[in-house]
Order: sequence, then structure tokens, then C-alpha cells
Amino acid sequence: MNCPRLWLGGVAVGMALLAACSSEPSQRVLRVWHFWSEPAQERAFRALIAAFERQHGDVRVELVPLQWSDGKAKLQIALASSNPPDVVHLGAEWVAEFAPALLPLDRRFDGLLDSAFAPIGIRTNDSVRLAVPWTVNARVLFVHRSLGLDSTATWEELVARVRAFHAPPERVGLGLCTSDPHNVLKRVLSWIWAAGGHLLSTVPLSISADSTLDDALEHVRELVSFAVVEQSRQLDARLRRGQIGAVLSGVWMLADSAVRSAYAVLPAIPHRSGSRGESILSGDCFALARRAPNRGDALALLDYLAAWNQSARFCLAVPDAGFPAFRPPSKQALDSLLVRAPQWRAAYAQTRNARLLPALPWFLDAEQIVEAQLAEFLYGRQSQQETWKVLHRQLRNLETEHAGSPHSENLTPYQSAHAADGR
Repeated sequence: MNCPRLWLGGVAVGMALLAACSSEPSQRVLRVWHFWSEPAQERAFRALIAAFERQHGDVRVELVPLQWSDGKAKLQIALASSNPPDVVHLGAEWVAEFAPALLPLDRRFDGLLDSAFAPIGIRTNDSVRLAVPWTVNARVLFVHRSLGLDSTATWEELVARVRAFHAPPERVGLGLCTSDPHNVLKRVLSWIWAAGGHLLSTVPLSISADSTLDDALEHVRELVSFAVVEQSRQLDARLRRGQIGAVLSGVWMLADSAVRSAYAVLPAIPHRSGSRGESILSGDCFALARRAPNRGDALALLDYLAAWNQSARFCLAVPDAGFPAFRPPSKQALDSLLVRAPQWRAAYAQTRNARLLPALPWFLDAEQIVEAQLAEFLYGRQSQQETWKVLHRQLRNLETEHAGSPHSENLTPYQSAHAADGR
């Protein structure tokens, strides 16, 4: 055996393979930071990204999952650095705050979006799109089937039947929320709107805290007499046990068979004459960093994700994501998403009828003010008149403090399905 000759032959083959590998183009890395970090969420999102990578063989997507507890602060630091992620996942409420660090997008995505959700991510003063909504959701109204309420229910019928259901400690008529940051608005503000108030639906915000709020809070106070005021988790626990007459909660509760059996979802919140039964619209958006190092591939990823099929696939796998922000390509496509239970169709209708809060860079400061004052009101520590007057004063002071801010970009504050459709 001629070992040196075999050894040399092996070296030659190895060098040839090395040369072949080095001649292949290296993959470009696309960095995506996202909040789909729960196991089921991350699996579903990674599956979509894997399909994108198969279509774009020269791109490798580097996913960095974030936690809601500290992810926002990490994003702020990263986007201010010289090497930010290319694509970022933002809550709809954050877009205005992050606007200076985001890359303006062209309007080609607008035609793909449902008219009720298209205003999310658009700056009012110049109509520039800064983010593309991907999934949307709202706190929807669950009503116990024994109440016998349907889509025609009035405010007066709701009040009467929820009061009759109230028999503590076994049953409570209504669920309201306090001492739970970000959830107080989502579970209380809609009742104020249904009662005729306009709190946080106009800019300047202080204007929305006026005498009409006094009247609305008087009607909300009527609800408090047969309501339980607790944190969101406690309210959802009562919902699972069938021990609450009516409550605003997330669509994720529709994954619970006991909830589906005991509760219906109404397509709108029963409301006083002259008002609308609207919930708060929220959503998850994708945006590009203004300093994105890989802008071309980032846009390609947005083009890939910005389709009903991609979003619907994710929403089917992750019920708590809500609904696609995009226009369904056909009735059959929409039906295939909503066929899971009758309540999904009503929840989708309520989400399309939801109201988008003003997207101000300092809105979280306003939210803290409103939630603190609503807690004082709900616990009976101040009257409705004191509440709206304090809110007006504190919101006006906040607006004065932020007047002339260099980052005062204002995004479209409100558009319901009615407004979008010209009704």
C-alpha cells in the first residue's frame, strides 16, 4: 500500500472541497427582535421564518425573543445604538414613542390592510407609515348565557340583567379592573365610552375630560354597585368558573371550552343612545430600524409577512394573537379562521369596531394618570365630578410639559370600522 500517495490524495480532495465552499456566497444575517417568546408563540413564528429562509436561501434570520417585562427598555437601547436590529416587533401603542428611530415605509402595504386597521402605524402630520400592523386584538365582552343578551341588547337591558345575576359571593354581576397597569384602561374605558364619555378619544387629551365625562361616570357608578373590582387574573378566573355575569377580556379566553360553553361574545358593547359600543383596539406591528444595516432583506421580510395567509396561520396556532390586520382574500379565507367557535366571529366584529387610542410619545404618562384617577373613582374615594376635573387638570399639565417636544409625532388617534367605511 502506498500510504503517502493516499494521504496526498485526501489532502487534495479536502482542499478542493474547501475551495468549493469558500466560493459559495456567504449568507446575509437579518436580525429580528420580537415578543413572541412564549413556547407556542415562538414555535409558530419560527415556522414562518423558516419558510422565509427557504425562499431566500442567501438570508439567515437571527431571531431574538424579548420579554414584555423588560423588552421595551432593551429595544430603546438597541435602536439608539450604531448596530440596531433590522426588524422590530412593537405594540401599536409604542409606535409614536419609537418614531424617531424607525424607518419611514412606503404605502404599498396599505392596500393589503383591512380598512379598520390601516390607520395603525401612520403618522398624522405627514401620513407617513412607520409600522405595519400584523395582528390585531381587543378586549371583547363576554356575557353569561343565562343573561339572554344578544347583539340587539341595549345599555338598560345589560344593566338590568347583570344586576339580577349579581348574588355574591357565588356570582358577581360585572368585572372591573384596578391596580393592574395597562389593563385598567382596557377593562374600564370602554364602559365610559358606552355610557357617553369621550375620555382619551380626542387630542388634546385634556379636552376629552369634560362635563360629558361627569355624566358618563355617573352611569358607570351604577355598574359598580353590582361589580367586583379586581385584577385581570382574578376576573379571568371567575370567567372560567362561570361566576361573573359580564366582563371584558381577551380572545385567548375562547381557547377554554368551559368559557365557550357558559358565555357568548357580543359583536358590540351595549351602550346608551347616541354612543357606540367600542372596545380598545390594539395590535402588534413590525417596523424597520432607521439605521437598519440590512434594509433590503428587512423589506423583503415585511413583504413576506404582510399577507393574510401568513398572519392567519400564526393566529390559528396562537389564539391569543387575535386576528390578521390584513384584508381577507375571500369569504372562505375568513370563514376558515373564524370557524373554530361562533364566539370568534363576534370577537372579530368587535375588534373591527374597536377604537384606536391616541398614539402620542408620552401616552403612557397619560395612561398612568387616568388609571390612578379611575381607581380613586371605582373605590369610591372621589366623586365623578372630582374625577373628571382632576383628570382635566393633570392631562392639561402633562400636555403643557410636552409642548414643543422634538419627538412629538402624533399618529392617527382614532378610527373605528364605522369611520373607515364612511358610515
